[in-house]
Amino acid sequence: MIIDAALHQSLRALKLSGMLETLDARLAQARAGQLGQIEFLQVLCNDEITRREAVAMTRRVRRARFEESNTLINTSHQVFMNGPSYRPNKRPNRPAAPPKEAAG
Repeated sequence: MIIDAALHQSLRALKLSGMLETLDARLAQARAGQLGQIEFLQVLCNDEITRREAVAMTRRVRRARFEESNTLINTSHQVFMNGPSYRPNKRPNRPAAPPKEAAG
């Protein structure tokens, strides 16, 4: 890790560990001329946002206490649903529309 201890402590105190994790790689990009000053800061901010979103999603999944992790799309990319109400070859029943009143 290239960053000094004071910067490390500052980022930790500000709870910016997403930036801390990717700072070395981003500094290398900036030094190679791939990132300007504004782009450097923007990419670091995006790294932090991405980390926070991932942590939040993990926390929500854990709180939901799902028995197992599933997706709505199986390996053949077809939507699957389990249960007695699923009828793949029929349209769902819709309630009859109320009668329209004549304009008067």
